[in-house]
Amino acid sequence: MADRRMFAKTIIDSDAFLDMPVASQLLYFHLCMRADDDGYLNNALSIIKCIGLTKLDIQPLLNREYIKQFGTGYQILDWEVATGKAENARKRNTYKYRKWRDSVLKRDGHKCQKCGSEDKLNVHHIKQFSLYKELRHDSENAITLCEKCHKKIHREERLDG
Repeated sequence: MADRRMFAKTIIDSDAFLDMPVASQLLYFHLCMRADDDGYLNNALSIIKCIGLTKLDIQPLLNREYIKQFGTGYQILDWEVATGKAENARKRNTYKYRKWRDSVLKRDGHKCQKCGSEDKLNVHHIKQFSLYKELRHDSENAITLCEKCHKKIHREERLDG
């Protein structure tokens, strides 16, 4: 589960969202922060109690279809949009991006530059993709890492930041 989340302004700045009671808006943020990486959670009632709200505060989110209930759990609807994943996925699925990624993998011999693994390779942006738009396709701003080393680097960045 992610330690950080982004929220799409298209959702949280919409009239439909802002027209809900503030308690329901707050609950939406808390639910999104605690949902798993696919937008599901099974402890919404505990979250409601933890932040001092009531079960009634979830109703506007259900009525306006920001979330839906399934059994005893809930799902954040439009999860990819709500968390900004859809936008980054589109940016990373362009021809230019794929060509850049392939060139970095080829340059690095299709091996992790930290441990030498050839399994589950990722191309890591040394300077963040989201912050340094001008460096997104610069091969000097990239390194090939296996999934394990890639996660380790991001974990270290979170601890340092």
